[in-house]
Amino acid sequence: MISAYVHPYSNILNMETDCRLIMPDIDDAGDPIPCIYLCHGGSGDEDAWLFLGNAAALADRYRTAFCLVNARDSLFADMAHGFRFTTFIGNELPEIMRRLFPRLSRERKDTFICGLSNGGYGALLIGLSHPEVFAAIGAFSAGDKADAVPKPAVPGEMDPRIRVFGQMDIKDTPMSIRHLAGTLAESPGPKPRIYHACGGKDPWLDLNIMVRNCFESISLPDYDYRYDQMDEYGHEWPFWNEELVRFLDYLGLGQDRET
Repeated sequence: MISAYVHPYSNILNMETDCRLIMPDIDDAGDPIPCIYLCHGGSGDEDAWLFLGNAAALADRYRTAFCLVNARDSLFADMAHGFRFTTFIGNELPEIMRRLFPRLSRERKDTFICGLSNGGYGALLIGLSHPEVFAAIGAFSAGDKADAVPKPAVPGEMDPRIRVFGQMDIKDTPMSIRHLAGTLAESPGPKPRIYHACGGKDPWLDLNIMVRNCFESISLPDYDYRYDQMDEYGHEWPFWNEELVRFLDYLGLGQDRET
């Protein structure tokens, strides 16, 4: 495993950004390397999947690269009052990483996005918004923010939900996973495969069930949707680490795959 800290400039964000790339230690100059863009949770950053997660241990085993992104407290959205992280990660970041690391595959079939908690919502938001870029989405402990109860605002600070979404109800907008999934299912073009998982003891299990019901109500071939629930786990790293392995197996990485 090889880890590199990257601090590129983003034209979309109009600032320098932080991310890490974990590369498999491959000596041969064989096929291009698949890449999974990993999204952190609400209190995390680009180091979370490296120091708390198991991405570093899996890179060599699955011959896969992981790009650990940092979207701050944006929920990975194009914020109403802030930065456009959906557009940055969906459009600009893959091109930046491929330019800096030419071994990374430029093919959609080798490009994936995955996240936990807020980052699971972010992975669904970005992947469904850019189906031409990402072949599959992994979403762990990931509900739809359109269904979530807003957290109390901190006195003297802008309400975090208003900062991200503005004043509107997002249930019938592209910020809602259920709305986005239904709209994309009715449109032509590629659809990302979706692997969705939640712990049975997760306090937000109900939000995950609502997302599950949405995808299962859509024709399954559209998204090749799979849901996994491990009843012994809550909202915790042991669960997310186990599910990352299951997501990699779901993708067929580390073995011969059909193109």
